[in-house]
Amino acid sequence: MKIVVTGGAGFIGHHLVWHLLDLGHEVTVVDNFSTGEIDRLICQDAETGFMGLPHGLEVYNLDITEAAMPPVECDALVHLAAPISVEESLKNPEKYRQGIITASKNVFNWARGMGVKHIVAASTAAVYGGNQEVPLDEEARTEPMSPYAKYKLEMEDCLSKYNSRDLNCVALRFFNVYGEGQNDGTTGNNGYLSAIPIFLRQYQSFEPITVTGDGLQTRDFVYVEDVCAAICSAFEQEWQVDMPIYNVGSGKEWSVLKIAETLGGEIQHIPARQEPRRSLADVTAIKRELNWEPKTDLLEWLKMQK
Repeated sequence: MKIVVTGGAGFIGHHLVWHLLDLGHEVTVVDNFSTGEIDRLICQDAETGFMGLPHGLEVYNLDITEAAMPPVECDALVHLAAPISVEESLKNPEKYRQGIITASKNVFNWARGMGVKHIVAASTAAVYGGNQEVPLDEEARTEPMSPYAKYKLEMEDCLSKYNSRDLNCVALRFFNVYGEGQNDGTTGNNGYLSAIPIFLRQYQSFEPITVTGDGLQTRDFVYVEDVCAAICSAFEQEWQVDMPIYNVGSGKEWSVLKIAETLGGEIQHIPARQEPRRSLADVTAIKRELNWEPKTDLLEWLKMQK
């Protein structure tokens, strides 16, 4: 297939691009490089030593909130591009309205106009917000606690209006994604900061691991390559009148303190912040309907990084 990936130079995006190329697809990346990095998409030819984009990949540098999408023919769109800092969204909600709602409408309109057959769009577990009735299935009550989460929920509703027999749409609610190449707070960009890359950087630098509050808050961490597999599985989803929404998580609940203890070393507790106390995905639906399974165990992965 020919696939367009918005946000393809980001953390999840660049993993997906390489995943798709390995499967033999042609990929076009659209990214404004506000947090994405072109180096993630560069490879070196083993024979000539030439550094450049791999065969089958095109890259466009543009802002999808303003500029028109490139006139490329494709079979599918994966819409990952969005600003993703909860804290920043509280300070600058208009940026998040533009970056999520305006941008999404632009790319969805483009996809319909270009005759695209599939759209898979990234949503977030943050739409569940303070709902503590875990595990959370897709019918669980949504309680967005930030403009970021609120606009992602609105994006899902917007996408559902494009869903038709000619344009098969699916939304995926990512839980806490982790993996190689994730922002650890040293790159200077204002993207999403997860506990795992921060803890790894601190551990490898022989610094105390900083745990917020008592550390007993829990999260469902899912490996980035498992997320890529879920996205690809969504391409196989048969069209449904009601647009399907799936949780993408591990189905396992880990405390932040347990992650820090797994790495070892000194642990320093810092002031708690306003955040959900627990988060855990019910992934029954995606397992049953898309035949998808998370394969990577968090603690085993952490041990391999030490």
